[in-house]
Amino acid sequence: MAGMTATGEIARQLERSGYAVIPGLLSPQALAAARAELGPRLDAAGWGSGFDGTRTKRAWAPLAVTRCLDQAALAPLVLDAVEQAIGPGTQFGITCAIQVHPGQQAQVLHYDQGIYPLPRDRDVMITALWALDDFTADNGATRIVPGSHLRPAGKPDAAEAVPAEMPAGSVLLFSGRLYHGAGANTTTRPRLGVVIDYVQPWLRPCEAHTLSADHAQVRQLPQRLQELLGFNQPTPYLGFINGQHPRDWLMNNHHSTPT
Repeated sequence: MAGMTATGEIARQLERSGYAVIPGLLSPQALAAARAELGPRLDAAGWGSGFDGTRTKRAWAPLAVTRCLDQAALAPLVLDAVEQAIGPGTQFGITCAIQVHPGQQAQVLHYDQGIYPLPRDRDVMITALWALDDFTADNGATRIVPGSHLRPAGKPDAAEAVPAEMPAGSVLLFSGRLYHGAGANTTTRPRLGVVIDYVQPWLRPCEAHTLSADHAQVRQLPQRLQELLGFNQPTPYLGFINGQHPRDWLMNNHHSTPT
């Protein structure tokens, strides 16, 4: 499938099952570049704790410091499906590289949209989980509970979760209401994925991308990526800076780069 036919089918899968797997969106070359750039950052990262996992490493805000994930962040098929699901003008919520190491136990089931005090009657967030390694049941592939986005509040039983297996270069899209959690890694090698959340533009994103990103670098990015990072104004009275559209402010304030 191609174009709107594929987008429509993905959107229907998200509505019906709460998730969709799209294979083959990143080439072997793109995967190698991403692993090479993210590797040192993950090597330098500390171990998580509690919910984040004691045998899991996270490199936060990769899109603020590297351009190796721009192709993933701007994948037209993904953006089109996201906007069909939650509307136009989306922005990033969390962006994070997550490496699940051997010995990591399964993460508790949760739904990402739970960070917002909103009812579970609609999607305001879609998560894209990019597989930079093969995701298998043994190495910690994300476990999902199909259809759980349509249930009222109440955590499903862990036995209902199934691993979302996919080859490297694939992306798992899922509803912000879908219960899921990283699986246990019982192999001898870590598995690497990148999370990119897309949220509706009137929500405060998990991460303040307009502060974490280097403004000099952001000025060189495509306009769509600037908008996803938060330099956008969905309505005339939402998100302006000193009366200016954030993108105009960005281009006109060359001494605003954070240190």
